[in-house]
Amino acid sequence: MKSSGLFPFMMLLALGTLASWAVEGSGKSFKAGVCPPKKSAQCLRYEKPECQSDWQCLGKKRCCPDICGIKCLDPVDTPSPTRRKPGRCPPAYGQCMMLNPPNYCEMDGQCERDLKCCVGMCGKSCVSPVKA
Repeated sequence: MKSSGLFPFMMLLALGTLASWAVEGSGKSFKAGVCPPKKSAQCLRYEKPECQSDWQCLGKKRCCPDICGIKCLDPVDTPSPTRRKPGRCPPAYGQCMMLNPPNYCEMDGQCERDLKCCVGMCGKSCVSPVKA
């Protein structure tokens, strides 16, 4: 009996979906950098939001407020990208099913506010640290 070429495709699609859920986690992790400052201009018509979280944006783009709505934009560097922040990274449970998962940060200083760059289930992202 001949196997269908559709089954492997459906499995890859399912794994890709699960991997994106794993990266997004509980919504407490973010991508490196900060949203660019909003340009001072008047909005003539509000646009439907493109995203609700960073993980709905492709690559390293972040979900940011823009002139007429919320859009996926390229982040700008944080003021001190090499600074090491206090606290420890939370433990990562589970293992990523992606080959070479993407890292959304490399150093603590790339993360806004008090977030740290930590290894998670699927690559590095900016997360709230646990107390040391």
